Amino acid sequence: MKKNVLILSALCFAAMTLVFSGCKKENNDPQEPAQVQTYKMSIQASKGTDSQANGPRRVLSLDGNTLNATWKAGEQVTVYNETQSADLTGHLEAQTSGANVQLEGTLSGAVSVGDELLLKYQTPNNYATQDGTLEYISANCDYATATVTVATVEGGAITADADAVFANQQAIVKFTLKNEDGSATIEAKPLVIEVAGGTYTVTPASATSEMYVALPGFTSQNITFTATVGSDTYKKEVASVSLTNGEFYQITVEMTKQAPAYKEYGPFSVSSTQKVNFSQGNLQFTRTSTSDAWSTGTFSFMDNQYDYIETSNVSGNYANETAIGLFGWATSNINEPANTNYLPTNTNATNASYGSGITSGNVNWATAHANYDWGANTGDLGTGWRTLTKDEWTYLFNTRTGDKAATVDGTAGRTYTKATINTDGTAVKGIILFPDGGTFAASEFSAVGSPNTANADYTTTCTTAQWNALQTKGCVFLPAAGYRNGTSVSNVGSNGRYWSSTSYNGADAYRVYFIGGEVDPAGHNYRSLGFSVRLVKNVE
Repeated sequence: MKKNVLILSALCFAAMTLVFSGCKKENNDPQEPAQVQTYKMSIQASKGTDSQANGPRRVLSLDGNTLNATWKAGEQVTVYNETQSADLTGHLEAQTSGANVQLEGTLSGAVSVGDELLLKYQTPNNYATQDGTLEYISANCDYATATVTVATVEGGAITADADAVFANQQAIVKFTLKNEDGSATIEAKPLVIEVAGGTYTVTPASATSEMYVALPGFTSQNITFTATVGSDTYKKEVASVSLTNGEFYQITVEMTKQAPAYKEYGPFSVSSTQKVNFSQGNLQFTRTSTSDAWSTGTFSFMDNQYDYIETSNVSGNYANETAIGLFGWATSNINEPANTNYLPTNTNATNASYGSGITSGNVNWATAHANYDWGANTGDLGTGWRTLTKDEWTYLFNTRTGDKAATVDGTAGRTYTKATINTDGTAVKGIILFPDGGTFAASEFSAVGSPNTANADYTTTCTTAQWNALQTKGCVFLPAAGYRNGTSVSNVGSNGRYWSSTSYNGADAYRVYFIGGEVDPAGHNYRSLGFSVRLVKNVE
């Protein structure tokens, strides 16, 4: 069988077209309409020539660069009378296994000399979901047809004027996935192929760089490949693609790694050996509807680093709110949300209701709530988001030096500064964290207050435009979003409190705390209080 080798890079596919022609027998002699009868039929089914690249493909295997196709004994073929526009009842059956076999069977219907019969071999014909193997294609995607002309109808038997040469009604492609410069393969699970007329999802048993896929042929269509590689997404779009039914292709797809749907900022050292990136904003929980009493909803990151939700006039039990951003230390790993003690909106003041039974050690706020929905801008929680421990927060603020800290206005060893960002006219107070190795000139701020000074009272200032430039260099901003006690919210805009993952005792947990005259990364408070949560992801 002929092979075609193509590289999908900046070039498009070259179209390959097979043209089949034949002569239809004219029958000008008036005859009585054929009567419905029962017939025996026997016909040789052949593979066809390699130049045609067609043939029955019930059993598929590779022999070097040739795709071999053979019948399996017992496989069945249906028959449609194209001249009479009617199916014949019954079927023909392969008598042996091999590339060329005898098909025999009993058919019922109206058949006359000169009629054209369409022989169809068809598996369940499920192209939409495949597993990337020839075995799957053989069992689920194989569709081949042959057309013959009736030569005689005598003695209850039908004979044809030629062997049945089956032509496949799909292309078969071996895809090899590589990165965009072709220097290395990428192992994907799944691969999604989108083309006019259908979307085909190939999910191998394990991630792989090579997949066999059956696709109905098409001409001059745009095609999009999307591959999931671990937590990363690769993509390739190619215009004016053609695949011809009956052809076997070997195609290399050179794919480009996509930027994640979420943003990350950093890196920041949180120990002598571990670096992290921060998420694009504080965590929020949005309920599905205002009538569901907060029982269902979605976690996501706020759009901007300086965003927060609560105000000091939150009413009642959040009855009129659609989203919240201040959470109790609900870090239990029990089966949520079945136990209402651990709902993210829990406002009761019983500290034991938060992380019940956890009196020492660290837990991950993010994975503890994995039973909830997580929005696209969190990477569906599948990308390693977690909460910093008490020791990591302390290292981040107080321990970093040298290349693990930043240089600000010519002074090295800077880790943070208390700042005010003028976000389009609304001043937002909080803390700017400087990434490892960063260098920041005084001109990048409106004013540089006193970095690494706990009582500096938000004296570093910058415009919204200046902040946008700073965060592109890896800076992180923790807004002073206030805190919640039961249903009462206080100190919004002047006070910031962020949970760690570390328990203090059965009633308290460690947190970061800052106001105008103080910064404390390792204090502790009641677990029932509602604080901000900012997630990080390890930098490998």
